Amino acid sequence: MFDAHSENGPLRRLLGRRSGELRHAADRTRGLWLVAFAFSTVVAVLCAFAIGVAVWHTETHAAHTQALHRHRVSATTLGEAHRALPLRFDSTETATARAAWAYPASQRHTAMLLVPAGTPVGGKVLVWVDDAGREAPAPRSEADIASSAIATGTAAFGVLVLSAATVIWLRLRWVEARRLAEWDREWQLVEPRWSGRLRRQRGADDD
Repeated sequence: MFDAHSENGPLRRLLGRRSGELRHAADRTRGLWLVAFAFSTVVAVLCAFAIGVAVWHTETHAAHTQALHRHRVSATTLGEAHRALPLRFDSTETATARAAWAYPASQRHTAMLLVPAGTPVGGKVLVWVDDAGREAPAPRSEADIASSAIATGTAAFGVLVLSAATVIWLRLRWVEARRLAEWDREWQLVEPRWSGRLRRQRGADDD
């Protein structure tokens, strides 16, 4: 039966606490930092989700407020559509043409508008305007808001994980440097006896 807390469980191995093996303090420290990274990834997911939800609510409220001051009116083209533009995402070819509209009813406005290619003079097109009747961007759709929220949450997740990974990588480098320095000191103490150099030196003195 799987037991993460058993003597040789995966969690104990990750933390450097397997029994029956010579484990260095640096191994336990490295395991703890790896666990910290895994935990930071979970925290990053939660933070990214919260940020995405916050962006969704903020931009949805802003879009609803904006929609109250946007109006769709009919405009009449004053000239032929020309200079066809590249295909849009919906596979329709567009062009530009001067058009006129009235909003409010007593105020006349003209501007160059994007129209379907081939729109004749006197053709009818729809245009978004603000309260003063000036051409204005269309209210943001839920799809646009969702894309913005997802993009923001994903970016936040990437920044958080990258920051945590950088900090932990630097910390592990420092732990590794300390471990190598400690092993070097231990080797300097053990090497004369292990290689027999100390015994040979004593024998030479006896002569």
